[in-house]
Amino acid sequence: LELVEDRIELYGSENKFDTMQEQESYIRDWLRKEANMAEEADPIDGLRILFYPARYHSGMNSIFAMGDIICALRNQTDNNLSDAVCILEEPEHLNWYRAPGEGWTKVFNYVVGVVHTNYIEYASTQFHGLWTAPAIQVMSSAMIRAYCHKVIKLSGVLQTYAPEKEVVENVHGVREDFIKEGRRRATKSSERPPSSPSLNDEAEGQVYFIGKILWAKGFDNLLELEDFYHECTGKYFSIDIYGGGPDQEEIKRAFHGRRNGNQTKAHDKKIEIEDLQSSWEFLAKKYELLKSSSLEFELPKSFHELRKKPIPANFRGPVDHALLGKYGVFVNPSVSEVLCTTTFEALAMGKFVIIPVHESNKFFLKFPNCLGYRNKWEFAASLRWALTHEPEPLTQELAKSFTWEAATDRLIKSSAITRREATQRAMLGTARLDERIAFFHRELGKGTKGDALRKFLGGGPISDQVKYEMAKQGMDQDGSDDEGLSRKFHSSSLVRAIKSSFSGFVLQDANLYAVSP
Repeated sequence: LELVEDRIELYGSENKFDTMQEQESYIRDWLRKEANMAEEADPIDGLRILFYPARYHSGMNSIFAMGDIICALRNQTDNNLSDAVCILEEPEHLNWYRAPGEGWTKVFNYVVGVVHTNYIEYASTQFHGLWTAPAIQVMSSAMIRAYCHKVIKLSGVLQTYAPEKEVVENVHGVREDFIKEGRRRATKSSERPPSSPSLNDEAEGQVYFIGKILWAKGFDNLLELEDFYHECTGKYFSIDIYGGGPDQEEIKRAFHGRRNGNQTKAHDKKIEIEDLQSSWEFLAKKYELLKSSSLEFELPKSFHELRKKPIPANFRGPVDHALLGKYGVFVNPSVSEVLCTTTFEALAMGKFVIIPVHESNKFFLKFPNCLGYRNKWEFAASLRWALTHEPEPLTQELAKSFTWEAATDRLIKSSAITRREATQRAMLGTARLDERIAFFHRELGKGTKGDALRKFLGGGPISDQVKYEMAKQGMDQDGSDDEGLSRKFHSSSLVRAIKSSFSGFVLQDANLYAVSP
């Protein structure tokens, strides 16, 4: 990130990284201490980290490149990129607003895209999603067709980009800390004498959720499951909820009830007031207390807030998932993710995981401790089973499937193009189509009209790609409206229409590169 304000907003003032060397040292230190990857962290024999200039787009909560990424890579390496393999993490994201330049497939010998974000789902939740979601779908498909030889989708919940290029595979792993916890549980289980499970030995305080506190994460479904479990058993199941998010207060009130939530807040504030010595502070706190009590007169955000009996849910704030080894049951009702990392981590820790049977969870359902459900009855039965039984111990074979080594094997296997796929592509003749899309995208992005188009499409702080490149080269952009456009393309009806619309807008041996936004 080039701008100091962007680094402070994302990393905090304590990690604003005045130089790229500082940030690289921080990354290598994290790899060494937290990820237990000492060999990869070595600056000489380990990973080679290259940076490209970027800006933060607060409206999209995303980082986008400034300038030509490929040119930035070339300036930092002596390797011949034409012999290299390039892995693009989120290839659609990397190319939406890219500066005009050579295409990835023209520069690198082989390009693999890894897609793991459902941007259409995110767009659909916004007020403008009616028109932005279809646009993102078309643009994402075009970017992947133009710049990737093969694309790996982490789950089938993602859109179709290029059918002849796609494969669905989980190419992620988890930290060693989670696998160690799974092995610890397995050892403890082997030392425990066998005992027959009983419905009377249900353990309390064993159920938890960790993730962003957003309604989109399935909390409305979790509330309904709580109510159904209460109907079946006569009581709610206790759950500890870890994480934070903008919907936290609303979701708290939905679990605890409006009246109970406000009484708790008022009680906490009264205790604080009793401890105050200053009369002015007392009056200020009293005013805040009155303001909080006015919540009772606001319209509820959901009908769950009107409940009279609170659900025993404890909101415990953000925490490292690896520190939650004491729990035995992880409940995750969300179906908005592409592939939920916390679910994978909980399975690696040897816990029961209760999740919906859904395309985004398909990879996890094969594990013995994964209890999938299709309806409320199946959820209640799965939870009751999990609370009265011990998870199956983590075997060596299962433990290996969670490692990054196994993830790398899956990546290599799924990146290959089989003979059958190559024959299919040749019959379809899509290679020329992909080249035309790349050419079209590059031509649209050139000159001041390209910057104007990016601005119109929501580029914001990363719209002026051409202006940025020319400023770096010490060139003046004035009069460069048609720079780089071929005469044939420049005279086309499409370019004329766009102009009229915007007339008012003044690894060394391995040679493997992984590019991530």
